[in-house]
Amino acid sequence: MPKRATKRGDERTPLDRDCDVLICGASFAGLTVARELAETGASVLVVDRYEVGERQTSACGIPTPWLEAMGLLGALQQTFGELVVHTPYSTVRFDLPFTFSTFDYRTLCGLLAEQGGAFEFETATVRGRSDHAVQTDRGEIRAPLIVDALGWRRVLSSRANIQPPDALLSRGLEVHPFGQGEEFEIWIDRGYVPAGYGWSFPADGELRIGVGSFDPRFHVREPTERLAADLGSERVRYQGNWIPHALRDATEDGVFFVGDSAGHCLPLTAEGIRTALYFGLACGRELRSVLEGHQSREQALARYHDFSASHDLPFRWLLRLQRLVPRVAPRLLAGVLRGIEAKRIVDWSFGHYLNIAPPSFVGPASVRPVAVVAL
Repeated sequence: MPKRATKRGDERTPLDRDCDVLICGASFAGLTVARELAETGASVLVVDRYEVGERQTSACGIPTPWLEAMGLLGALQQTFGELVVHTPYSTVRFDLPFTFSTFDYRTLCGLLAEQGGAFEFETATVRGRSDHAVQTDRGEIRAPLIVDALGWRRVLSSRANIQPPDALLSRGLEVHPFGQGEEFEIWIDRGYVPAGYGWSFPADGELRIGVGSFDPRFHVREPTERLAADLGSERVRYQGNWIPHALRDATEDGVFFVGDSAGHCLPLTAEGIRTALYFGLACGRELRSVLEGHQSREQALARYHDFSASHDLPFRWLLRLQRLVPRVAPRLLAGVLRGIEAKRIVDWSFGHYLNIAPPSFVGPASVRPVAVVAL
């Protein structure tokens, strides 16, 4: 387990220190990077505004093979073999070639933290950086290897941060009423959202009901509440977030960006947990190679940047589909969905979708040895 040094109230002492690796952000991406650095003997510090697992930021659904491959089945809540898609003119059922599962956010974060070994953890709000130093509300932290896994705001970037509604972001909001369900459902219905979709994901005694809009100018509270009411559920325990839907540079000025800060969230579906784990593994393996003396920081930055950029094509295709679907007439869309309900088409399309970030990537890292260069 990580050594936690959480400070609250009068115990929130100044923080001024050095470490080998500084990971800013303690959710899926940041904790996965730390996981890959276990047993390196390096001084790894993870900082976040919140305690590990304290603040859920998503509907927490993922292809089950990823939970299996990562050793995270202890967080599993409910599993689904079908995806049910509702439109105003049809309901189709896709018999999936793999299952999706909902999971408990706090439990999964705890399991990732355990896999990360003896990294240290501090609660602190990251405000910015200069060279190899990061400024927080508790002081300055210095490290030769720095990771930004803080989310869409891309806090450690030196470039101007484009804010909503001008940024390439979607927005989502959900409620979490208590209840039971057996179906993994989405709604493509312009009565709820002109461009986007609604969802209901059961999670073992809880329902996660929400609406996401591809247009950040469209507010989603009212349609989320209306969808919950239409499903006979309470409008309680709200949770929402901005969701990037375009890749961004995975490195900048010596900093590694991973997860939402690098745009590692799939357009069209807004699935970001699997990709946070996937790119977190890739980033962590490059950092581990530096710590073990196989490559320099600059080489790791270049390799990780190129790895992330190599996924540009599937991300761009999904973004094209995201922009196309709202333009298709609802009756025509219903017909298209019925037409692709055939098992062979579902297996082909969802197989390609899973392979954008396949669970097989969790296997042993294969980092090419290079000449040792001092940091």
